Amino acid sequence: MSARLKGKDGRPPGLPSGANDAEDLLVLFLRSLRDAAGLSVARIHLLLPDMVGNNPKPAPSTLHRVLRGAGLRNHQGLVAALVEICVADPVEAAKAQRRARALLKRAWEQPARAESGQGQGNDKDCTAHLAKLVHVHEQLLETQAALGRALQAKEQAEAKLDAHSSSRQKEIAELRRGLLAVTGERDAALRTVQEAMQQITALERKLAAAGTSPTPGRKVGQGRGTESTPGVTHSMDEVAVVRDELRGLDPSGRRMTAVLERATEKLFDGELTGRFRWEELTKSEKAMAGQLVGNLMRHHFRFDTCGPLDFRIAGVDVDLKVTSGSTWTIPREAQGRVCMLVHLDHRRGLWSLGVVRAAEELLLSGANKDGKRNLSRAGREAIEWVHKDSRLPVNVLNRLPAADLQTVLAQTTGQGRVNELFRVAQRQSVTLPALATVARQRDAAKRAREARRILATEGILVLNHSNSDPEIASALGLPVPEKGTWVSVRLAPATEEERGSGRSVVLFGTWWRVAKPDDEVSPLPGH
Repeated sequence: MSARLKGKDGRPPGLPSGANDAEDLLVLFLRSLRDAAGLSVARIHLLLPDMVGNNPKPAPSTLHRVLRGAGLRNHQGLVAALVEICVADPVEAAKAQRRARALLKRAWEQPARAESGQGQGNDKDCTAHLAKLVHVHEQLLETQAALGRALQAKEQAEAKLDAHSSSRQKEIAELRRGLLAVTGERDAALRTVQEAMQQITALERKLAAAGTSPTPGRKVGQGRGTESTPGVTHSMDEVAVVRDELRGLDPSGRRMTAVLERATEKLFDGELTGRFRWEELTKSEKAMAGQLVGNLMRHHFRFDTCGPLDFRIAGVDVDLKVTSGSTWTIPREAQGRVCMLVHLDHRRGLWSLGVVRAAEELLLSGANKDGKRNLSRAGREAIEWVHKDSRLPVNVLNRLPAADLQTVLAQTTGQGRVNELFRVAQRQSVTLPALATVARQRDAAKRAREARRILATEGILVLNHSNSDPEIASALGLPVPEKGTWVSVRLAPATEEERGSGRSVVLFGTWWRVAKPDDEVSPLPGH
């Protein structure tokens, strides 16, 4: 062998210098991990802990010699530490550790070259064998480079997909802006109608004062000779005007649902009291529900409050009454007037909103000492419903089995109770008031962020409304969290077949699916 092809130990420069072939293979394997991670020996020396196994970390020069094969099989702790530094993915790291231990075992089982009896006569054969190993190593590096290019192409494709999604979101945002514009036009038209109704009322009053009022009970625009029963048609007209106005302001009932949900949260005050059941409220607290709902409706719907009753809606004075019982109690000042009635059924999780004129024939004859009278059965049948038996959002704590709820509340710290809630209430929407009720702290949202970090080690993913969490929830078939809500789910690694069957997502480069009860706990990556 020429001097140009030999190193200090009589072997070609760059080739491993292990005691046997297995140790050389271990050197090449570790070198491939370093190359894939893009780390130099000097960088690895900086990343090594002060103690490697039971020994101090070697000096840089010693590390260079060992990683070329000089006594490498005597440094098992160093081999394990090098694999841990170079391989970030937990699954791939475990595979690499098993491969390194197998090569270490073989290096100890094979005799050293000096002990094999071959002597220097086999130097050329050994060199040729190592040259083949180097060639295989180069092929491995080329394969890794090809893999890198494939991953880059994948990232570019994902970037294009993200751009397409962004374009789609812009279209949705544009549609929403258009909807807001149309809604604004509708509201302006409704205000115009209200002003016209007020002008009509004022003109009718002037005509009545002049002694030339239209026939009582005649509808506006009604032709001569079509009079109806005095006092009835006019009442029905005002009820219909208020009913239609309320439907126009809240066609789906979502705004009123938000009002009732907020009023209930204020009554419970879970952060301070820990209460979440309607039955836990006192009689006086339940009586406050009407006042809370009225204040929130006044703010949310911007109702006029300049009249003698609670609201003036579409030019009609309206009194608000809220009950969780079977009927409504009408005060003296609202009798004979238009009433807006709200019914709360917390047992079934329903609410209703209707309008009726509390006429004499629709009230029970008896009155209390304040002159208040209950709406009769005929009065209840005369209600014009705006929304009937609409759903009230149910606090997740009311849906939990008794044993799970007891487990949550038994935790001694707020963070522990929030963690346990996400463990037992998986795949369900958890609201901020529910979190505050179990945390009993002002920073309930912070407790949720901390729970996300802690529960990731148990394979439980906690999602909220930010970043890509809604898309992940949708892909996994979970309730999509809105602002102020969270949803949790335990995940397990997805197989090749499960990736294309839906209900799976990519997290930090690996595929995951919703875990089954018998799946082992798999910590989530990136936490």
